[in-house]
Amino acid sequence: MKKPVTRVLFKIIANGFYRENTGLLLSLFVLIFINFFYTNVLNQTHLTPEQLIQTALKLVISTVSEPLGVVILFNLFFLYSLKSRRYVARRLKGVDVQFLFYSTNALSFKQQVQSWSIVQLVLSLPIIILGLYAVLVGLIFDYWLIPLTIPVYLLILIVANASYYTQILNNNLIETPSGVAKAGWIKGWPKPLFSLFLYEVITKKRAAYAITKLVSLVSITLIFNVFSDSRSDLRLLGIISLCIALAHIILLYQSREFELFYLRFARNFPHSQWQVYGQQVALCSLLLLPELVWFLVASEFSTGLIGACLLLSVTLLFRNLLYWLGQRMTYYLRLVFGLFIFFLLTNLFGFTALLVVGTAVAAWSLLYCYHDKY
Repeated sequence: MKKPVTRVLFKIIANGFYRENTGLLLSLFVLIFINFFYTNVLNQTHLTPEQLIQTALKLVISTVSEPLGVVILFNLFFLYSLKSRRYVARRLKGVDVQFLFYSTNALSFKQQVQSWSIVQLVLSLPIIILGLYAVLVGLIFDYWLIPLTIPVYLLILIVANASYYTQILNNNLIETPSGVAKAGWIKGWPKPLFSLFLYEVITKKRAAYAITKLVSLVSITLIFNVFSDSRSDLRLLGIISLCIALAHIILLYQSREFELFYLRFARNFPHSQWQVYGQQVALCSLLLLPELVWFLVASEFSTGLIGACLLLSVTLLFRNLLYWLGQRMTYYLRLVFGLFIFFLLTNLFGFTALLVVGTAVAAWSLLYCYHDKY
C-alpha cells in the first residue's frame, strides 16, 4: 500500500512543486550551480594545472573548509528545505487534497514517514546534487569533517520535513490559520500603494526573499574574493550590481504578478507616469535596501553611489520588461540573461556611468509605452 500512496504524493506534491518553482530553480542554477561546479579562471598564464583546478573549484572548496562558506551552504540547504516545507504544508490545506487525510492514515506512522521521506527526497534533489558534489570535492582535497556532515544534515532535513507532513495529516491541521492571520503585528503599519508588495513578501514570500538575499551575499563574497586586488575599481562594483539585480528577477516577476492580480484597481487612480515611476523606485529601493547601503559604506561614496544607482536602474529595467513581455517566464528569463551579458560587457569596457543613465531611461520608456496596455 505504500507504493500507491507514494505515487499519488508524487503527482500531487512533487510535480506541483517543480511546476510552481521552475523560475526560482532556474535562477539558482544560473547564479549558484554553474559557479559552484566550476568557475573559469580569467588569467591562466601564471598558474599551474593543479592551481587552475583548485582556483576553479574555490567556491565549492570554501564550503567545506571555511566557516563562512559552511554557514552559507548549510543555510542554503535549510532555506530550500523550508521553501519546500511551506509549499507542501500549504498544499495539504487545499480542499482538493483532503482525501489524503483518510487514505494515508490507513498506514502506520512509520510507513507514512517513509513515503513522505521519498517525496521530500525528490523535492530536495537540487540541494542533494549540490551537497554530494561538495562532498566529492571535499574528500578529493582531503577535507573530511564537513563532507561527512553534509549527508547527515540533508538526511535530518528530509526526515524532519517528512515527520512534519505526517503530523499535519494525522492531526488534521487543514484548518489551521495561515501565515497571513498570524502576521497581526503589521496591521498598524502605514501601507502606501507602492509598499503593498512588501507586505506580501513579509507574509507569504519570506523564503523567496531570504534565498534572494543569500544569493546576493554569495555574489558579493565570491566576486570580492576572485578580484581581491581590484576592490576600488568601479567596474567591479558594476559586476556586483548586475549580479545582484539578476538575483532579484524572481521577486520582480512576482511583484508584477501581484500588481496584475491585486492592484488592477490602481490603474484608475489619477497617477501620472512619473508618479508610477517614483513608486517603482521606492519599491525597488526598499527591496534592495541592504545592498544599496552596502554599496555606500563598502567603498568610496562617489564610487559606491554609482554602483547603487546602477543596481537600482537595472532592477527597474528588469521589472519594466514585464510590461512589454507580459507574464511569460521563459521569454522573460531569456531576455534578462541576454541583457545581463550585454550589460556585463558594457561595464567591462568602462561605460558604467553611461549604463546607469541608459538603463534608467530604458526603464522609464518601457513604463511610458506599455504601462496602460497590460
